[in-house]
Amino acid sequence: MRRAIAIAILSWVPVGACLADVYRSVDSQGHVQYSDTPTPGAELVRMTGVRAGSSLNAPAPPPPTTVAKSTDPVHDKLVQDAAARAVQKDTSESRADQCKKAQDAYQASIQARRIYKAGADGGREYLSDADADQVRLTNRTTMEALCGPQ
Repeated sequence: MRRAIAIAILSWVPVGACLADVYRSVDSQGHVQYSDTPTPGAELVRMTGVRAGSSLNAPAPPPPTTVAKSTDPVHDKLVQDAAARAVQKDTSESRADQCKKAQDAYQASIQARRIYKAGADGGREYLSDADADQVRLTNRTTMEALCGPQ
């Protein structure tokens, strides 16, 4: 008896998840996100189940294609400012990451006794002292361009 009840309960769990509305939205970086809760700018992708107050014989209203945008200019300005701050933060983090990588490459080239590049056969081809100095100079120039003068 317990086994029959457990099977009945477990078979209804996926059905409950299928009865939810699905909303599709695109974030500021262009990533598509799906959710069961509407957000500003979200589009209703799938509407399933019967709504409260509707009958089974009544035709379902057509699903809205988009959520209405705010008509409040203050709210729109706040949302736009928040998005601008997020972009500035992401750009700053990206620049800091690029700077760190350039610093590491420069330090590695300074500390290396000999610099090499991968050969055609996969082996190491060691650079001459003049070529190694050129690599170090290039790494320093790249670091200063990304991080500013050191």
